[in-house]
Amino acid sequence: MNIDGAEVRQTTDGYRAQVSRNQLRFATIAESYAGGQARRLDVELLAELIRPLEFERALDVATGTAAAAAVAAKVGVRPKIIGVDSSAEMLAQARANGEVDSVQLVVALVEELPFADGTFDLVMCTRALHHVRRPELVVAEMARVVRPGGHVIIADNVTGLSGDAHEQLEQIQRVRDPGHATTLTEQQLLDLLRDNSLDVVEGHRTTSFRPLDEWLHDGGAGPAESAEIRRQLLPLGHIDADGTFGTSVVLREGEVAGLQQAMSWIKAQRSDAI
Repeated sequence: MNIDGAEVRQTTDGYRAQVSRNQLRFATIAESYAGGQARRLDVELLAELIRPLEFERALDVATGTAAAAAVAAKVGVRPKIIGVDSSAEMLAQARANGEVDSVQLVVALVEELPFADGTFDLVMCTRALHHVRRPELVVAEMARVVRPGGHVIIADNVTGLSGDAHEQLEQIQRVRDPGHATTLTEQQLLDLLRDNSLDVVEGHRTTSFRPLDEWLHDGGAGPAESAEIRRQLLPLGHIDADGTFGTSVVLREGEVAGLQQAMSWIKAQRSDAI
């Protein structure tokens, strides 16, 4: 199989169960997720990261409904943008939105990108790595398909918790959203980039308050799951993360009000050797 002349690589690993969970979930919520993805993406910050770059070919990894790909299409000068996602339903929703006509959408696994080495000038992945069981494979693939001197942008939720508190919040995340895999720390994101010959050139931190009802609804949690999640979140609101940047539970008058969601936005450049 060839896509626009690109060589297809295929591998097999133990992440496919997570891929199946994501495909099932996003097939169910594709229409409702479209508005949420656009709402939660910091378009201005992403455009700021992209704007100084000279690029002709860009790839948006785990593109979903192509919100980030649309930003790259608007910022670039007649660029060729490809969005890759494992969910055909999400890509169908992207097409239905009518704002990504200039973006080529491809169904493929993000751990097995179907493109030759060094194909792209810019490779992005926004708000998606926490859905991936093997994020190190995704970052390695992003590094592989970006050309030497090209850029990679990763933006994702990050945790400041560790130990039992981290595991407890991760279990809650999976009850809310079966497609959730794991939330990394900012340092882990930086290490993944550097381990793949990607030199960090710019970084930003953002936080946004997610009201609890909205957060539960976006994850598809039903009444029973929501009640249990509220109960389990309450003790986490009292945990001090020792100043480590990351998502935290917000309490108001002894009740869980929502989450203060922390995101790291990192731009890196691929060195000549990889």
